[in-house]
Amino acid sequence: MKVSVVRIVFTLVVCIAAWTAEQMHASALLVFLLSAFSIIMLAQWIGQATEAASTSLGPSIGALLGATFGNSVELIIAAFALHEGLYTVVKASIMGSILANLLLTLGVCMTIGGLRSRVQQFSRKRAGVNSVMLFLAVIGLTITSLAAFLHTGTSARTEALSIGVSVIFLVVYLAGFVFSLFTHRAFMSERAVDEQIDAHLKLPVAGTILAIATILVAFISDELVGTVGPVATHLGLSQQFIGLIFIPLIGIAPEFFSAILLARRNKLDGSVEIAIGSSLQIALFVAPALVLVGLFIGRPLTLVFPPMEVVVIFLSTVLVSLVSLDGETHWYEGVMVTATYAIMALLFYFD
Repeated sequence: MKVSVVRIVFTLVVCIAAWTAEQMHASALLVFLLSAFSIIMLAQWIGQATEAASTSLGPSIGALLGATFGNSVELIIAAFALHEGLYTVVKASIMGSILANLLLTLGVCMTIGGLRSRVQQFSRKRAGVNSVMLFLAVIGLTITSLAAFLHTGTSARTEALSIGVSVIFLVVYLAGFVFSLFTHRAFMSERAVDEQIDAHLKLPVAGTILAIATILVAFISDELVGTVGPVATHLGLSQQFIGLIFIPLIGIAPEFFSAILLARRNKLDGSVEIAIGSSLQIALFVAPALVLVGLFIGRPLTLVFPPMEVVVIFLSTVLVSLVSLDGETHWYEGVMVTATYAIMALLFYFD
């Protein structure tokens, strides 16, 4: 990671422009676009600073740091939306982030990487463990949703069930680190990293960048969330579609391009881990964390999702598991996975 003064200044200028547009009561669409671009730039700084700090701190602490800040943008945006009572947007952004990472990021990486190499290989062992974790997440989300639909009028029971499932998700998520970093470290191969990351970046510099960027993301996220309703009305879209498609693309943008870079270098293991690993972070960390945050701020959030979203997540998990069975892929599989995301987007657009 190289600290570029030009990049820092450009990022700050974009953030100031977003804040100025909001203060001058510019159109909601302009504020939304400027805020989104600001968050994408800041998310890139967060990702790079996290990688640099992780390199300095070692694999164990680095993995925990990466888990904490890896999806901090999605968590912060969703937390502000939850504070505003935009439950539909929050739940849609959770599902949308899982789908975008699982289908769009993975599909595009397979396609681009496959065009440069006829067949690309990745770790079947790691993909197998990730597939089981994905199915666990789907089971948890399905059970809470089914319980709500089959037992109408019992909101307290649904909230209690969501809290219980969230705690289990977090325990499993933390246990995954013990498994991959300690008890089965040799079994789980290390992920490929971006060679452009400067491992010699001083830890205080990385920590400062990480702290400032995270604070700015929180500040800009408040403006972004405030424009969701007006933008949805202006574009003739539902808040659910904004949460499912637009907001997730903001959060995954830096990781998306990093995963593509790795795929182009025939390092599909890194791309697969970014795609599936980020989906797992959303399902097993961000979603339960939001449930507990909602409980703390008096905005109770349940893990109850519309039936269509639950079905879509289930089918997507099955598809990715099938693709991962043989530990290798080619561009045509990537096209099919990407096409699945496009079909899902059309479904929710016309829903």
